[in-house]
Amino acid sequence: MTINQTDAGVAPSRFRVPETVSPEASAILKVMYEAGEQQPAPTRPETTADFDNANKLMEAAFAPWNQQLAATLGTTIRRETIGDVPVVRITPREHRSSGRALLYVHGGAYVYFSSATLVGLPALIATATGDEVISIDYTLAPRGRWQAVTDQVLAVWKTLLASVLDARSIGLFGDSADGGLAAGAVLKMRDQHLPLPAALWLVSPWSDITGLGDTYETLKDADPILTPESLAWAADAYADVADQKHPYVSPVYGDYAKPFPPTLIQGGTREIFLSNFVRQYQVIRDGRHEAVLDLYEGMPHVFHSLVPDAPESKTAVARAATFFDGYLDR
Repeated sequence: MTINQTDAGVAPSRFRVPETVSPEASAILKVMYEAGEQQPAPTRPETTADFDNANKLMEAAFAPWNQQLAATLGTTIRRETIGDVPVVRITPREHRSSGRALLYVHGGAYVYFSSATLVGLPALIATATGDEVISIDYTLAPRGRWQAVTDQVLAVWKTLLASVLDARSIGLFGDSADGGLAAGAVLKMRDQHLPLPAALWLVSPWSDITGLGDTYETLKDADPILTPESLAWAADAYADVADQKHPYVSPVYGDYAKPFPPTLIQGGTREIFLSNFVRQYQVIRDGRHEAVLDLYEGMPHVFHSLVPDAPESKTAVARAATFFDGYLDR
């Protein structure tokens, strides 16, 4: 989740915005990439305090524009607890009392951010669908490891099913690391014989945290956001190396011969995670389940909320809303 740097701390010309993206996206991305060139390369946190300090810096950088986007869209944000897990509810201005809801796990490489910070993406999809979004404020790594974090997701899920909602009326989504978490949590739900979400939306999913995949190599010097080095220490904070191919951690290794919900996977062509998207799509399709791989030219990691006014983002969010509408009961 840090802007890619060279060893000298200055991004080279390969991070220029492709001419094939929209003018709206180009204008914003150019400013972002130039700002990123001025930032120092991240250093590996060694202690819990180091992780906390790194997260504070990231929160300070990302919170203002996320909160501004949510406010511009007119969403209401409030905190509560579900299943003893803190959550944030993002309610759109035109909320439809339809019995539907969307459950969200926020991105941040498992070590950054909170539900109160990353409200931009859920505000966009809440506005597009008219549905309330419930964002799970799980415990960050290294305090929260994969076993506990997936349990927190399932605790919220079980409570929602036991109280107010039917699984057929709930969609689940996550971005970045938590695209992987969303898919991994579904595999855990299935293995515990729980009802599954009606549909799944994976935004730039980190669905294999081992660092394997062709584009980890071929795009590592072209991705303006992600670096293999910082991803590696985030992965180690979340799961021991021996556990990093566990399906709940890296869902590309899951068994998709068993039930799995219809899934929309979205991402950009400037992401080292591109191989993750392709591999995740293929394993779901190999299990004979519905899956859509929806890619966007020249777009960086989780572009939807980075360039929300660009045609690429508007199209992606609209397609996600249509996808949920096609599968969720009212």
